[in-house]
Amino acid sequence: MKKVFLILFIALLTSGSIYSQNWTEGFEGIDSLSLPAGWSKYNAASFPIDPWTNWTVRDSGLGLPGLSTATSKSHSGLKSCGVSWWSSIDTNGTTPTISNAWLVTKRIPVWAGGAFLSYWITGGSTSFLDSVQIWISTVDSTPSGFTHYIETLSLHGPYGVFNQNFVPLDDYIGQTVWVGFRYYTDCSVDGYFVQLDDVEVSNPIGITPISTEVPGSFELKQNYPNPFNPVTNIEFSIAKTNDVSLVVYNSLGQIVANLVNQELKPGTYKYDFNASGLPSGSYYYRLTAGDFVKTNKMILVK
Repeated sequence: MKKVFLILFIALLTSGSIYSQNWTEGFEGIDSLSLPAGWSKYNAASFPIDPWTNWTVRDSGLGLPGLSTATSKSHSGLKSCGVSWWSSIDTNGTTPTISNAWLVTKRIPVWAGGAFLSYWITGGSTSFLDSVQIWISTVDSTPSGFTHYIETLSLHGPYGVFNQNFVPLDDYIGQTVWVGFRYYTDCSVDGYFVQLDDVEVSNPIGITPISTEVPGSFELKQNYPNPFNPVTNIEFSIAKTNDVSLVVYNSLGQIVANLVNQELKPGTYKYDFNASGLPSGSYYYRLTAGDFVKTNKMILVK
């Protein structure tokens, strides 16, 4: 299920300035015995499995456990991280059952609205289905901590064709989260091979205070430039301390980005809105601060 949200990871420094965070993990430079720093993997099945069948970083073009002809793939660069249907087989037996193999990201602080994680994934074939569940933990990286179910991906090939997906993090503002990829497939009837690449908490440009003078009134200015591609500036003024939200809607009235969702002190602010993940079209941005509500239209042309 493809969802498009803009990323915003904002941290408040002691000086009061505001900045954005991001990271990208493409698994380059990681050997097959390791995972990126802070990442972890688990076999949550009730039986032991061959560790090479669990989530493992591999170069492209290598043979894979459980597959006779297909080789490993990547979305970009040389490497990806993959899990085999053989993760459903007890090392003491030969019969495939249900796999329960977890790959967990490093910790992600969620500072403000609009944050999300994106990733590229491929799995299954024209004959066999793979199933990956997406979960979020606010406790730790172990499987028992994952109590927030997000969705299930049904992956049915073509083999090696990657698709991008998104995990919105708006519900976890002010918390630290871990995102878990759970390969949970009944491999007695299905199962093939899943590969993950280019996991990203990516580049919001962010909100910047441009004046601390107290404005005489609340104001939402027209974005500039307009039309734009893909970045435009949204400037607004806050006349008194308030809980402020700045939200972007598409032409159907659906929220596509929560840019600001926090208390702001009086001043004038600029938000550099990056719409690189959105299609061309008309969008509406709405500022709400106490009783003040204003909506403007902007046009994205790619």
